[in-house]
Amino acid sequence: MARSIILAVEIDAPAADVYRAITTQEGLASFWTPDVTASPEVGASLRFGFAEAPVDLEMTVAALDPDVRVSWTCQGPWPYWTGTEVHWTIAGSDSGASRVLFRHDGWADDQPDAEFGSVALTWAQILLALDEHVRTGAVVPALS
Repeated sequence: MARSIILAVEIDAPAADVYRAITTQEGLASFWTPDVTASPEVGASLRFGFAEAPVDLEMTVAALDPDVRVSWTCQGPWPYWTGTEVHWTIAGSDSGASRVLFRHDGWADDQPDAEFGSVALTWAQILLALDEHVRTGAVVPALS
C-alpha cells in the first residue's frame, strides 16, 4: 500500500493569490526554490533545481482548476519520487482567507521511514514559506 504526506495550512489571502503562487514560475521561485522552470498549463514540464541535489526534480502539470486545484506528477529522477503525485487543493472562504490542503501521494512502502519523514518535514517548511510569501509578498524560498 502506498503512503501519502498530507498537510494543511490556513493562509490569510484570497485563493487566487495562492493559486498564482503555486502555478507560476515567479510564484514558485518566491517560496520554494529560485531555480525553477514552470508554466501554468496542463502538460507543461516543471523543473526544480537545488544546490545540494546532484540532479533537478522534474514534474508534469497533471491538472489545473483555477483558484481551486493544482496537480503534478513526478517524473523523477529522485529515488522514490518517480510516479508520485502532488495535489494542492485551495478552498477560499467568505473571510478572504484560504485553506490549502496539500497531498503528496504514491510513496512506496519500502522507502526508509527516516527519509519519508524528512520529505514530509521539507514539505511542511515549503507550506510555511508559501503562507509567508502569499500573505506578505516577501520572497522567502524554503530551499535553494
